Amino acid sequence: MVSAVATSTASLPFDNVKTKMQKQKRNAEGVLPYKNMLDCALKTATKEGITGFWAGLPTYYFRVGPHSVITLLMAETLKTKFAL
Repeated sequence: MVSAVATSTASLPFDNVKTKMQKQKRNAEGVLPYKNMLDCALKTATKEGITGFWAGLPTYYFRVGPHSVITLLMAETLKTKFAL
């Protein structure tokens, strides 16, 4: 569970920026709100503060957490079962 928290906490800022880039829509002048990922990250930090990168962490944890736990458990199980 600790690794799932670490995974969620470390990967959410990147997922947050990726999602904003994917969901952006052109304004009335036809201009997109973000030019690139760095521009998106800077505008997010300016508008929402540094904690804005972790908005939705509980939801993200419950999506990514089980994946991390299952992956680690399966890797350990397979490693012990098929140890050479």
